[in-house]
Amino acid sequence: MRVLGVDPGSRATGYGVIENDQVLSYGVIRPRERTLEKRLLEIYLELLELIRAFSPKVMALEEVLPESFPHAAVKLGQAQGAALLAAAQSGLPVFLYHPLEVKKALTGYGNASKEQLNFMVRNLLAISGDLPLDASDAISVALYHLQVSKFRAKLS
Repeated sequence: MRVLGVDPGSRATGYGVIENDQVLSYGVIRPRERTLEKRLLEIYLELLELIRAFSPKVMALEEVLPESFPHAAVKLGQAQGAALLAAAQSGLPVFLYHPLEVKKALTGYGNASKEQLNFMVRNLLAISGDLPLDASDAISVALYHLQVSKFRAKLS
C-alpha cells in the first residue's frame, strides 16, 4: 500500500511517500509566501502535486495537539486543514494519528525526541544521507499507518 505521510506546519510541512516499507519520496514544503493564507495555498498545491505524482492510496496525518501550545496549534490546525482539503479533493481517505502513539510504536518510547524518531526512521528504511526532521516525522506517521493497517487486516 502506498501512503503519503504528512507532518503539518504553516512554515514547514514534512511529507513522505512510502510503499511496503520502502521510501519513494520525502521532503519539506517550506512556503515562501509571507501571509498565512498564501502559505496555506502553497502547502495545499504542493500536496496536490505530490498526490498526482505518486498516487497514494491514503494520507496519514500527524494529529495536531492543542494541549501544550494552544496558539501554535491553531496555525498547525490550519496547515492540517490545507492537507485535508488536498486529500478530500483527490478522493484520498485520511487517517489521523497521535504523535505519542507513533513515537511509541517506532521507538518504544512515547516521548522520544525528533532526533530519536529520525534515527529510527533512517534505520528502518535504510535511508542514508540527510533526512530533515519534519520529513522523518511525516514518514513515521506513514510507517505507523502501514503497521496499523497490517494489524487490522490480520484481525479481519
